[in-house]
Amino acid sequence: MLFSHRHRQSSPPFHINLIDLWRAADEFVVVEAFREGGKTTLSEEFILIEALFANFTYCIIFGETYTKACQRIEAMKHELSSNQKIYNLFGKQRGSTWTENKVVLPNGVAIEAHGWEEEIRGYKHLDSRPDRAYLDDIENKSMVRDKAIVDANWRKLYTELIPAMDSELGKVRITGTPLADDCLINRAKASPHWLVGSFPICDGDIDSETTKATWPERYSMDWIRKKRDMFSEEGMLAQFNQEFMLIATGATGKPFTEEMLRFEDVAPRIYAPKVVIMDPARTVEVKTSDQTGYVVVSKLGGRILVHKSKGEYWQPDQIMDGAFSLSSQFDEAEVAIEKNSLDNWLLQPMRAKMLMTGQTLKLRTLQAPQEMDKAQFIMGLQPFFAAGDIVLIGGRSAHTQLVSQILNFPSGKRDIFNALAYVLKIFSGVPVYPDFGMPNIVEGFRLPRDGRLLLGCNATNSETTAVLACLHGSYLTVMASWISPMVPRDAVPDIAMLIRAVYPGRDVKAWVPADVFDQVGRNPLVAALKSVGFNPSRGEYTIMTRGNMSPMLRTEVNGRRMLQVEMSANHILQALSSGYNFQIKPGGERTANPEQNSAKTLIESLECLTFAMNKVDNSNLLSQANAHNPLGTPYLSALPRR
Repeated sequence: MLFSHRHRQSSPPFHINLIDLWRAADEFVVVEAFREGGKTTLSEEFILIEALFANFTYCIIFGETYTKACQRIEAMKHELSSNQKIYNLFGKQRGSTWTENKVVLPNGVAIEAHGWEEEIRGYKHLDSRPDRAYLDDIENKSMVRDKAIVDANWRKLYTELIPAMDSELGKVRITGTPLADDCLINRAKASPHWLVGSFPICDGDIDSETTKATWPERYSMDWIRKKRDMFSEEGMLAQFNQEFMLIATGATGKPFTEEMLRFEDVAPRIYAPKVVIMDPARTVEVKTSDQTGYVVVSKLGGRILVHKSKGEYWQPDQIMDGAFSLSSQFDEAEVAIEKNSLDNWLLQPMRAKMLMTGQTLKLRTLQAPQEMDKAQFIMGLQPFFAAGDIVLIGGRSAHTQLVSQILNFPSGKRDIFNALAYVLKIFSGVPVYPDFGMPNIVEGFRLPRDGRLLLGCNATNSETTAVLACLHGSYLTVMASWISPMVPRDAVPDIAMLIRAVYPGRDVKAWVPADVFDQVGRNPLVAALKSVGFNPSRGEYTIMTRGNMSPMLRTEVNGRRMLQVEMSANHILQALSSGYNFQIKPGGERTANPEQNSAKTLIESLECLTFAMNKVDNSNLLSQANAHNPLGTPYLSALPRR
């Protein structure tokens, strides 16, 4: 009736509830409402109505600062002097006092403004002590970061303001938005002596179809969802929850802040094998379900480089296609995937696709931690972010979703962030060959005329691996490597065809570890090599050859390392860099044997070659050895066995 010009939309039901809280007989009332919910406007109007009817004598309005408190007085003065309806009902309202911080109405009612930082002692209007006190957003973010300041404000409320009020008629009203877990409003809410009214922008989960908006005429659910998504994409979901849902963040701040983020436009020009880490979603319903989050990462010294990150609402077939595509895009990168409840749902189709297409996908399954929840698992990244050891390659624009999840944590979606947390497991192993580095990598290698081709092969029940190397003098250069999901009888002919197509007419000497060579009946690798004309020699047992490449990797002769790898041999580069490693036990010690994976199978075929080089004379490597001594050394026997 009196203030319709101040309300463009009709008043929602919660405005009536808010007014009821103001007029309640309770002495202490706290009202929290979402930003732009009208709590300050309604408070001003209610104080004016009570003042016009002389329901109180002396009201003090406190703001965060003196200036902000005076703004409330200025708004009231404007209504008292310009509102024709007030004039018609109550007459002219300009009384004896009309200053920037105090007005006195003709009926003797006084309204006065002060800053919360002022000392609250000796307030009186004529002979009356304050019988109304209105505290409007008196806290700011800097106050709630320090528990000592919150304690001081709480003490001030009880030791200065409440004792200054009229003991019989006094009422205290506080309005605002909670700025932290520990703030003045939340302390009042936790006290049994305060009546609390809480009005978030909607009454439940924003994505639920049954949730209703608190003020639908002004803020519909569509508007709320769009506003929430906008804040989330900018990494400010916590701020949205605080201002609109009345869910405060910790007073000490979020665990991941803007200052912790590091960006580089281009990755360093140094080889670092990449790993695709995927956290697949089990259900796909846009907005209401989890996303399939993935990151492409590499380790460079003590730093983790994030080359790509994204979250997608993928169907199962899209997850599978995405894994193959990302691996191919990033140099046949290994794919590490969380397997909880997914062993048959996702991993079996991936293996089937490898067999159908012949495309290799190095898979590593990850077990989600059982001893902690997802938030605790992600918190393991906090020291690395704080130290600046996690770098996002390509700048902020290349990682908008990940940045928003980092800054929103622990609120909002966290699928990409959870995938990134697995780097703590992916790079936790100790490389078997820590001496391998950039000096061991060569680009554009050409086979010398007198170079000799050596082929190291190995196989397990699920894969076949091979390494093609050139022996030139005392130098060994790995030119190509293969990891195939097919059995030897299918994989070996393809490898042989490639070698003969690139190096026609060149002799190739094949070697097989003794572990495989001695199991001809169980492992068909030797038979497959013989069928394509590669008569393999028996190498040493893998346990004997492990670690034997270290001297060649670190020894340099005439400015060249004894063992080098061509840049195009991606599989062997990744295996030597990080794939072939000892895992770390929970107690901190390393395992006795390397992790069982494709890298181990591949490197064992190369170790077989290097061990043979160091054990026998180079000139005999390609000789037609037809027997082996008890130690496995090949020699030319006068009485060869068939």
